[in-house]
Amino acid sequence: MNKELYPLVGLSLLVVKNDHILLGRRRGSHGSGQYGTPGGHMEHGETPTEGVLRELEEECGGQFKVSPPTHLCLSNILDYLPKHYVDIAMVAHWVSGDPLNMEPHKLDGWEWHPLDRLPDGRFASIDNLVIAYKTGQRYFEDV
Repeated sequence: MNKELYPLVGLSLLVVKNDHILLGRRRGSHGSGQYGTPGGHMEHGETPTEGVLRELEEECGGQFKVSPPTHLCLSNILDYLPKHYVDIAMVAHWVSGDPLNMEPHKLDGWEWHPLDRLPDGRFASIDNLVIAYKTGQRYFEDV
């Protein structure tokens, strides 16, 4: 089978601070112009926890600290075909520091948004992460 036809493993980290979540507007890749959480692709040999913490440091800087991440949900994302993602989402709570935009070529910047008033133009899995956080739902079949 053609390698491009296999699903990729994505990682998302919902960072929560006082009923707000951390979002940044993406640029330069699929989902450009949409708001997303810290995250990216799982690398060979790493756990989801290692992956989201690596992505968090790469995207927000090493001084930005969160609680140990825990599993939030799994989403089967078909919104960006021909790219197909299985997204493993985790949740962590802000501990200290301000997120820095460590990848300005990939992101306009980080902002805190109220859980009940999220901006329009969200990345495909964001609504699932919020639903999972609020209700405990752990699996989303077709996003």
